[in-house]
Amino acid sequence: MNKRPSTTRRYLRDATLGQRRAAFAAAVLTVVMLIAAIALFFATEMEMLRPTPTTAAETQYLRARSAESDAIDAARAARVAVDTAPAVVAARIDTADAQLLMGQFSAAARTLDLVLRDNPHNVRALILRGNVYETSGDKRDAVDTYHLVLDYVGTHEPEVRREALRGIGYSLASLGEGPQALDALTQAALIVPESTTLHLAAGELALELERWELAATHFYSVLRFAPNDELALDRLAVLERDHSEAASAALIALTEGTAYE
Repeated sequence: MNKRPSTTRRYLRDATLGQRRAAFAAAVLTVVMLIAAIALFFATEMEMLRPTPTTAAETQYLRARSAESDAIDAARAARVAVDTAPAVVAARIDTADAQLLMGQFSAAARTLDLVLRDNPHNVRALILRGNVYETSGDKRDAVDTYHLVLDYVGTHEPEVRREALRGIGYSLASLGEGPQALDALTQAALIVPESTTLHLAAGELALELERWELAATHFYSVLRFAPNDELALDRLAVLERDHSEAASAALIALTEGTAYE
């Protein structure tokens, strides 16, 4: 009994020479496009492409890479260790910052790990590493990294301290650790100059935890700097209506300078 030829075999048998050539060309084109796509992926991942910058982050990235190259040449000419040369370290951190802004989290992580390998106490690199963990969803690693920053800066460098506490607060909130998150956000909000954004975040979290007086305290604090802030005004209207004693106590504490004690 004769077997029926497969559809492919019957097509090839019956196809004209022109059809066969067209089929072959289409197959070759498909393979070429696949190879090009794979090459593009690896080139982007390994940062081999240097397109014309179209955003501030891309411009920063290209400038940082150029600065790193120059700094490496200078370090080698001076016969100093490349990976700890201040100019090299600064350029690599700028590169990581740009990569983070462009959403290249894995590339930023690799750059920062290279910096921190030989400069483990560099607080700027640690802050950015915490940012990468935080934006990538690794909240626990973010908290641990931000705590390292606090250990290294102490009460110095208020802007760095605020960013570390902010990251701890948001990360702990995502992990469901509300009271600890609220404490971190409150500390961050109170660093001079005070941050209305962080007061709002802390106030919202205090509402979730039913800490009415603390919530009111944060929202009243916002109004000291932004009297027309609609969110703070809306939240206070509800607190003054439903939790009037807590709202009054918060206002009195702020007036007397005893709030947040």
